[in-house]
Amino acid sequence: MNYVYDASFLNALIIPDEKNPQVDRMFAKVENEDDRYAPHLIWYETASIFNKLIRYKRYTYDEVLQLFPKLAAFNFTTDYESGAEYTEKLLRLCNDYKLSAYDAAYLELARRKRAVLCTLDGLTLKVWRFSGHALSHFKVYAYSLVSYSREPRNVFSATPAPPANYFSDLLR
Repeated sequence: MNYVYDASFLNALIIPDEKNPQVDRMFAKVENEDDRYAPHLIWYETASIFNKLIRYKRYTYDEVLQLFPKLAAFNFTTDYESGAEYTEKLLRLCNDYKLSAYDAAYLELARRKRAVLCTLDGLTLKVWRFSGHALSHFKVYAYSLVSYSREPRNVFSATPAPPANYFSDLLR
């Protein structure tokens, strides 16, 4: 199986006070032979998160440096897709599902690799909320840890959307 990690998921695994038992359970499902990916963007996002840990005095610089070996231990492949055609794909996802380009980068990679997308950023909720349909082809793990295996335009079935309070805990 293929997995795509985003920064929120990886950081919930390595930053001690960001630990999340649901993330730990999801990560436990990943086998050694599974392929793991992240877009190049993950390095910028992780640097930004680490910088905020220091700036807001949650961790010292030296404590943050101790997180890098943990990050490296996840042994994922950085995807360096780029160019005009790739940017057009991202823009299409942004436009179709009202996503940020950052979220679209993870979704595009998960689609291209036919991967389980591991995120805590509410990507599932964003796509669901703007589609008006149930996520029949997504398999939801914990909150917004999703398995994505179809082209974006074919993701949603004609089934009615879940009740309004279905994701109410995520909207807070």
